[in-house]
Amino acid sequence: MYRQEIEGDKRMKKAANYGMAVLVFAITMVLMNGSAILLSLGTSIFGMFIGGYNGADMTYNFLMDNLNLYSCMIYVITGTVFLLWYYFVFIEPAGLNKFVNAQTGKLSPVCFIWLVPLAFAVQHAISLLIGAIAMIAPSAMESYTELVDSSGLTEYSPVWVIATLILPPLVEEMIFRGLILQYLRKAGACFIVANLLQSVLFGIFHMNLVQGVYAAFLGFLLGYLAWRYQSLIVPMAMHALFNFFGTAVIEFENAFLPDFLLGLIILASVPLTAIVLVMMHFGIGEKKKGKQER
Repeated sequence: MYRQEIEGDKRMKKAANYGMAVLVFAITMVLMNGSAILLSLGTSIFGMFIGGYNGADMTYNFLMDNLNLYSCMIYVITGTVFLLWYYFVFIEPAGLNKFVNAQTGKLSPVCFIWLVPLAFAVQHAISLLIGAIAMIAPSAMESYTELVDSSGLTEYSPVWVIATLILPPLVEEMIFRGLILQYLRKAGACFIVANLLQSVLFGIFHMNLVQGVYAAFLGFLLGYLAWRYQSLIVPMAMHALFNFFGTAVIEFENAFLPDFLLGLIILASVPLTAIVLVMMHFGIGEKKKGKQER
């Protein structure tokens, strides 16, 4: 009887942690989309209050003309909720000092150096995946192109830095590689299964077929980095570099590099990705700090 109660408690805890992972994802979708709607509605109402219908149009158009600012506000709202969640569930029980030590214990300058060629290679390797999707589903590719053109991703400014290189890596890593991945692991899922599940959710989160497919691949890699270094700092840095290479660097390459050189870079990106991952996995160039825990 006692054993049955223990087994029942284990099953309940397992189901509860799976449920928490799903709940985090559901709240993320509600907050990201809901805050976008509320911000649009709120600015229009504010504009109408100060200037009637013309004021509503003016404030709404201002928001649409400053999409990076719009994105910042959405991420701040969502990030605040999950920062508090993450703090009270994972940081506060362990204590801040212990948490910081755990997050930095396996880090070294070399691992961040490896991230630069890795992000560069992965960004270009994904070009092959996008090309394949374009051939299979041209309409999906057209929708993705329209999304990118209207998203403000290439409207470079200090606000762009915050909206593209700082807030998304911080907030998305905390949600997917932080909360969701840890809840799945606490539920008893092995790392591969947990990482696969969170990466699929990460793809769905982007709500676009093309972006969703490559985001799922990227999410799996980011999950691996979180596991390899037992830290969210590395996937956050990788995420920021990936976004940088996918915007400013890609635009520079398209403007100044000949097509044949771009093709060579893309072809070389796949073996380069594999080589860098092997180097990072085995800690090449890093000072050993004792046997790595798995």
